Amino acid sequence: MHNVFVSKENIEPIKEQLIPIITNSWVKEQPYNHLKEFNNIPLNENNPIVYKCKETLYDLFLNRINSIFKNYTVYENNVRTVYSYVSNKDFTNGNWHNHNTTGSISGVYYLKCIKGRGIYFRDKGIVEYIEPVENELYIFPSNLDHYPLPSFTNEIRISCNLNLMCIEPIHQLFDPKNIREKI
Repeated sequence: MHNVFVSKENIEPIKEQLIPIITNSWVKEQPYNHLKEFNNIPLNENNPIVYKCKETLYDLFLNRINSIFKNYTVYENNVRTVYSYVSNKDFTNGNWHNHNTTGSISGVYYLKCIKGRGIYFRDKGIVEYIEPVENELYIFPSNLDHYPLPSFTNEIRISCNLNLMCIEPIHQLFDPKNIREKI
């Protein structure tokens, strides 16, 4: 799908730290018991390890954005939140959505993938399925509808989602004239 950029990222050290923390929280705190429709929850920044990992992920996201876009201006009130989307048999909710109200450019890191539980993107009635691979980063317009497929097994699917709010409108950011060579 055009306007979806994919890159392999070196995030193994981050994954080694985050996956056990997220998994432990998922099993012990069972946040899915109070989450009804949506489970995109901010990483717990009170944990110093998580905070450092979140900052590193966001910086890598910004570096990759810089390698894709020629011109963009970060909105002064941009929030550097990193959300985690977690699912397994205990929480199987998923839905079509976009991040139009929270960003201009969205990104998703895939920390733990489940075969056949990828993501659908929908643009102007055209739907495309993508099977992500661990350590990949997907960057796309925040107004692009997408549907992450939840896991229905004991295995936990984990992705981390980020947004960058820019001053320029999305159509201007993703104009082919503003894109460097595809990554």
